[in-house]
Amino acid sequence: MIKRIIFVCIVVVIAYYAGTQGLTPGNVFDWFADNDIFQTLKEKINEIFNLAEEQQVDEKAGKIIGDLKEKVSS
Repeated sequence: MIKRIIFVCIVVVIAYYAGTQGLTPGNVFDWFADNDIFQTLKEKINEIFNLAEEQQVDEKAGKIIGDLKEKVSS
């Protein structure tokens, strides 16, 4: 219950601040469009996927190298 009260208080403070600054949902969406946040997020997500794929390749290559080392040492 205390967590909910704290969360509501935080939302109230943010809403009050936004109201005093004259911010509207339209202004917020315009800011996201002007700063091209969505394109940046798409690029970063693609980079994360590429890194994950490279990491999987590294793991597979490491297994193959380990197998070859075992065969050579045997």
